[in-house]
Amino acid sequence: MANFCTPNKRDNLSPLQCCILTLGKKNDGIVLARDVLIEYYGFVPNRDPSCLNAGALVFNKSDIGFSRYNSASVAVCKAFNRLVKRGMARKIYSGIELIPGKVVG
Repeated sequence: MANFCTPNKRDNLSPLQCCILTLGKKNDGIVLARDVLIEYYGFVPNRDPSCLNAGALVFNKSDIGFSRYNSASVAVCKAFNRLVKRGMARKIYSGIELIPGKVVG
């Protein structure tokens, strides 16, 4: 796992949310679920994700394990929703866009 922002009690950010914020800062505020699955969970894409549409499947679920893939996907979705609820991001197709000036961490 890469070095992401450090969660602290003041901001109540989970390590996963910190990963999402760090990725957003690197990617002009855009974070796709597949990028989080690659960076945070270490899933290996079976295709180059940069040349695919935002919603394209880039993982072999049977290699990862269906249960692990589904659990990770749900966790990412919930983390996205929490950041949106806190006013730090807005939903976009297959991910979120961070709102400038609202991001902590």
